[in-house]
Amino acid sequence: MEGIDLLFSRSALPCSFTVHSNGSVRRVGDGEPAFAVHLRNGKGAQALRSFDELTIAEAYVRGDIEIEGDMVRAMWLRNLLSDDKLWLKIWRRLQPVLVGRERLNPEWIAKHYDSGNIQLYATDRTYRAYTPGIYESDDDTLEESTRRKYDFAFESLRLKPGDEALDVGHGWGGFIQYCAERGVRVEGITLSKDQLGWVTRMIEEKKLDASATYQDFFTHEPGKKYDGISGMGVIEDLSDYPLVLRRLAGLLKPGGRVYLDFAAGKVPFGTSSFVTKYVWPGTFRMTYVPELMAALDRSPLQLVGLYNDRRNYHLWAKNGHQRWIENREEVVRRTSEETWRLFRLLFAGTAGVMNDPTWEVSAYRMVLELPADIAL
Repeated sequence: MEGIDLLFSRSALPCSFTVHSNGSVRRVGDGEPAFAVHLRNGKGAQALRSFDELTIAEAYVRGDIEIEGDMVRAMWLRNLLSDDKLWLKIWRRLQPVLVGRERLNPEWIAKHYDSGNIQLYATDRTYRAYTPGIYESDDDTLEESTRRKYDFAFESLRLKPGDEALDVGHGWGGFIQYCAERGVRVEGITLSKDQLGWVTRMIEEKKLDASATYQDFFTHEPGKKYDGISGMGVIEDLSDYPLVLRRLAGLLKPGGRVYLDFAAGKVPFGTSSFVTKYVWPGTFRMTYVPELMAALDRSPLQLVGLYNDRRNYHLWAKNGHQRWIENREEVVRRTSEETWRLFRLLFAGTAGVMNDPTWEVSAYRMVLELPADIAL
């Protein structure tokens, strides 16, 4: 463990922790340790000494490193690690230019979402939402917070029985179900075959007046316009903001509204190498709000409301992380220990960045409207 405490002493630590290796224990930082890092072998020790985020994450997924205690606070240390995989970051920008985004989108989406629907072990049980709910209390359940978010989105879109709506990236069909139960016909589109199969069965079993299709948002041509459009946690994958806003405006009836929610970062392209390599490849990135607002200013859509969702995102991911831990045995039985550990890093990491002291990452809900008297 030589040099580990020196490495972490370069900056003020947001919390202290202990490092365990070969029967010895070393505390790093001041105060009560929030978590413990166990180095299971030489590879684990080497990974920690690298001070490289991707290398340490891969060691955890392999089982060379174990983390016990407050996994969410452990994620606060990410800001002290290096993430300089330049080749990975350049390629994710260059690949769509060389190959074409439309050809790559299905593969990129499948990387994370075509995982046998195991993400459902971390979601609410009513609507299976893979995006944050709205919390009035830290003690709210995933089910309560999701219902509150869907209430907010439905009311913000001003939908009423007989209306038609489009749900972009429909996930596991929660908002489709919610709207259909209130007399609104929703068409969902996705590039995940696993999600499509799940939602198609759900629509049939519940006898909902709704539909779901395998379709790219950028090439969706329904031949009609919608009363409302929802995009929950999808604009991170649709990062060409001017084109996205033009498409949304073109798909809306005058007077129609758009509901979006998303994670946001302080820099234009701040996605970690771990996320790019193992979770969301390609052009996925945290939404860069200044760039989005600049594109909105040049579009016919008008901003109705913007709401800070950072606390909601943290609590949703924290609760999802806890549910993932509770379902560990079943997830491992269906997939593997490595898969369980990879997704655990994702959920804990999301919860961690959404409440770490640096405020490098945040989240928002956004409501847009196409004015009723606009001429397109």
